[in-house]
Amino acid sequence: MPLSPDEGKNSWLTGTASWNFVAITQYILGVKPEYNGLAVNPSIPSAWSGFKVNRKFRGTHYNIEVKNPNNVSCGVTSLTVNGEPVDGTLIPLQAEGSTVDVVVTMG
Repeated sequence: MPLSPDEGKNSWLTGTASWNFVAITQYILGVKPEYNGLAVNPSIPSAWSGFKVNRKFRGTHYNIEVKNPNNVSCGVTSLTVNGEPVDGTLIPLQAEGSTVDVVVTMG
């Protein structure tokens, strides 16, 4: 049966790609915008030793490195922002226009 003019024959043309991007970045890589900052709480395959991601959020560039030395799937044991430890998984808002280095250690 042929497709009608309002049906896409390719699911990537229907908005699926943008929802996949949201799912991957926010729920797998765990980099999620919040009101008070940028949360980082990955849920990745335990075989991954880590990953790096660059994210622009509210005019600030975040260079995020996630380390997974214990080969776990989820759980954050430490978070540092520009070398300073931060409690929890929320990176507090930083000065607009700055570049921020973040290291997340899973465990």
